[in-house]
Amino acid sequence: MFALLPSVIETTSGVFTKLIPCNTVSPSRKSQIFSTAADNRPTVLIQVFEGERLMMKDNNHLSKFELTGIPLAPRGVPQIEVTFEIDTNGIMKVSAANKGAGKSESITITNEKGRLSKEDIEPMVREAEEFASEDEAQGNVLKLITAATRFSFWF
Repeated sequence: MFALLPSVIETTSGVFTKLIPCNTVSPSRKSQIFSTAADNRPTVLIQVFEGERLMMKDNNHLSKFELTGIPLAPRGVPQIEVTFEIDTNGIMKVSAANKGAGKSESITITNEKGRLSKEDIEPMVREAEEFASEDEAQGNVLKLITAATRFSFWF
């Protein structure tokens, strides 16, 4: 069994972070540490998508959940581990754990809950290939904006 499209979460500015690449053999498990983008955030929203496009609005939204109880801290301090697991039946479990507070939340996404069929995936892959250069340019602009925003907090 393969994850036909990448499994991704939304991060800053509506851009995705890919955790499970396209055509990954299952079962598969991948974790990554994230943090807050603003100071004193007691809650983070975890939005789960599948797709190849840079901007989340161009991908298939699967589900979302909140991780609450994050101790107030400056941005970048909380350590939130997000884990994607896909079993041999294609069932996806996504969890988020606050490493400092020991709090976690998770969701399970089955193939019946908004996952795309092979017939739906093919046009999305073609569209991603068609708009790859535009997505890259847009990603570069967003990286500059993010860097400028981070830099401005020093002054």
